Amino acid sequence: MKILSVQSGSIGEELGIQAGDELVAVNGYEVTDILDYEYVLGAEKFTMTVRSCGEETLYEVDKYEDEDIGLEFDREIAPRVCKNHCVFCFVDQLPERDLRSTLRVKDDDYRHSFLSGNYITMTNLTDGDVDRIIRLKLSPLYISVHSADEAVRLRLLGIKRAPRLMAQVNKLYDGGIHMHGQIVYCPGINDDYRNTALATAPYFDSLAIVPVGLTRCCNPALTPVDAEKAAEVVRETEALQRRFLKEKGTRYFFAADEFYTKAGIEVPPYEEYEDFPQIENGVGLIARFKNEFDEGMDELAGAPGRCCIATGTSAYSLIRSCADKITDKFGGEINVYAIRNDFFGETVTVAGLVTGGDILAQLKGKELGERLIIPSVMLREFGDVFLDDTSVSWLSDRLGVPVTVSPPDGYGFVKNILSGGRLCK
Repeated sequence: MKILSVQSGSIGEELGIQAGDELVAVNGYEVTDILDYEYVLGAEKFTMTVRSCGEETLYEVDKYEDEDIGLEFDREIAPRVCKNHCVFCFVDQLPERDLRSTLRVKDDDYRHSFLSGNYITMTNLTDGDVDRIIRLKLSPLYISVHSADEAVRLRLLGIKRAPRLMAQVNKLYDGGIHMHGQIVYCPGINDDYRNTALATAPYFDSLAIVPVGLTRCCNPALTPVDAEKAAEVVRETEALQRRFLKEKGTRYFFAADEFYTKAGIEVPPYEEYEDFPQIENGVGLIARFKNEFDEGMDELAGAPGRCCIATGTSAYSLIRSCADKITDKFGGEINVYAIRNDFFGETVTVAGLVTGGDILAQLKGKELGERLIIPSVMLREFGDVFLDDTSVSWLSDRLGVPVTVSPPDGYGFVKNILSGGRLCK
């Protein structure tokens, strides 16, 4: 791993290390990526092998705990690409149209699971990878289980053989690695989710079940989750939660909000999501949003003026209700528009997959007021680009109004409406 620079006055400079040298090993282990280096930085003593002009030198480093030694590296980790052929793979369902290029990358890298919370199948892990995870304490990991039955799991992954999942899980658990799991529920295939929850409970910190997402380009053999199936999942999940709460002291198994909305069932109270371990999987978003919204309504003040909000069809009822509460208390005029997903297909209902092109097509000529508000989940993280590679400024120019990007939390939602928020024009 090439050293890009050495900080002046640092331990690295004192040792005579220079930019362009290569870090070969730490504590006798070959360096694979930046994680090897960051792991030893927390120790007071370690060894590192550096190659300079073809010659390798072993350095013994003695420093204060967590003291930096002044070496800079390229921190990017190119993802290990998934080699499965999952019958429900969302990437394979993407339309052949302009999209952000990163959306077509099938990331199945355990390092990104640790760093970013990406879910991985672990089918590409070697024994050496598992040993490295344990040695570097890469915890927690986020694992796509789908089914504890190996035959069912292989069918879902579209492969004939893979390392046995529960054997890997057991080794990681014994090594002190915390894990969170998910089941992508495909009706008629992995209806054994109850058994999967019971099989994983001794090892995982939490497990989520989420409905299979189907675009208009989906595998025709797959069946969408309808209201009846959604209600069944909710019943089974809540029954298991009561059991786990007695046995583990945690509800452990959580159903995605989408099951509740599809079934027309009220989501559980805020407290029942505990510490929201599966929030990134769409579990507890509604309960948390409502709780934060109520806080914002109690603490904030302002005037919403005349504005409009664009959201996905599944969140429309919630956002409409919240907008009505704001106008009842603070006045103003707020129009809420549910954006039908023509880009991916009408079966895709979440706000995070709404594109700029669909917003433009459906809001052109509508009453927008003084500004349009969109949730940040519609955009690339830390950016202003939609999934179809259009930008917020592009949308603003074509609609003729400023666009406010609102954070996905309820408190920020209220604040943006009452204060104007971050304008992008």
